[in-house]
Amino acid sequence: MPSMIKVLVVDDSALIRQMLLRALSVDPRIEVVGTAKTGVEAIEKALTLNPDVITLDVEMPEMTGTEALPHIIRGTRARVVILSSIDDPDTTYQALSLGAVDFITKPKAGFATSLSELSELLLKKIRTAYRVNPDRRMVMRTGAGISPSEAQAERPRPIVPRLATPAGPLRKVVAFAASTGGPPALEAVFSGLSADLPSAYLVVQHLPAGFTASLAKRLGKVTDIRVIEGAQGMPIEAGTAYIAPHGTHMVVEGKKRPRLHLVEGPTIHGVKPAADPLLESVATVFGSRSVGVVLTGMGSDGARGLQDIHAIGGATIVQDEETSVVWGMPGAASKIGAVDRVVPLPGIAAEVRRAVREEVLR
Repeated sequence: MPSMIKVLVVDDSALIRQMLLRALSVDPRIEVVGTAKTGVEAIEKALTLNPDVITLDVEMPEMTGTEALPHIIRGTRARVVILSSIDDPDTTYQALSLGAVDFITKPKAGFATSLSELSELLLKKIRTAYRVNPDRRMVMRTGAGISPSEAQAERPRPIVPRLATPAGPLRKVVAFAASTGGPPALEAVFSGLSADLPSAYLVVQHLPAGFTASLAKRLGKVTDIRVIEGAQGMPIEAGTAYIAPHGTHMVVEGKKRPRLHLVEGPTIHGVKPAADPLLESVATVFGSRSVGVVLTGMGSDGARGLQDIHAIGGATIVQDEETSVVWGMPGAASKIGAVDRVVPLPGIAAEVRRAVREEVLR
């Protein structure tokens, strides 16, 4: 890492800009090269100041953050961290699909905010964003480079009709782990899956509070699999995907009648929910009927759990480095020998289907 990371702060609120500047001042390796108040000004300063990372507000006059984002991605090598409102998670996911590499919940003006907490989270996001190869900003949707104009067009996804018959008895469970770059990657994978196999799907995506239900809704639009937010005591059923809620670890209990159990314990890898407890519990309950999938993300969460699935005879799949926004989590699993297949993002759904069918045909 170089001595300095150049950051451009974009927000129409003078108070929010001040809060962000104070939060960033904690790290001497961060250099704020400028500020902007509108989307138009953000584009102009991004082109002239050449920042490494831009914190970009969504709602601004003249041009919104999501309108400015494709121009920034096309014209610069800056990595964009969206300042997201908890009241509008759908816009946040749209920004991620347009090339933003991460997001942070926007601090609320007029409310007491812990500067140390804001600094810690913001600096973590900026350091993570800086590690993203700028050429991978647009791999998140399909696993291959697409132009900002294509992403901005928000091409309609095929509508998958609901099945008239259920998938049948539960035979296989697929557990996913994802972090930075994960929401668009999950959309790409689930768009290639359907409810015609006797499998359930469990997902841990590192997200702040208020964004899980919206992710479930988005995934439900690209597949006929029923996608819901996990809750205490829910039975694990074929044809259903369960998204781990923020603030608890989600695990599976009960071999005869598997159900979700939400655990309040401490954070693991600095996050809650963490993927390792879920994958470990899936290995314990389902054994060789387990499939573990680790997608793009910073850190090593999921590696230990994937190793448990691998050791007990389940199938293990990770996203490859070329199509990952950050190859931290998949790379960590690969380094400890926990992986059967390393696959580009566009091929992961096919690998999951193959792994499920192998069990069904035995």
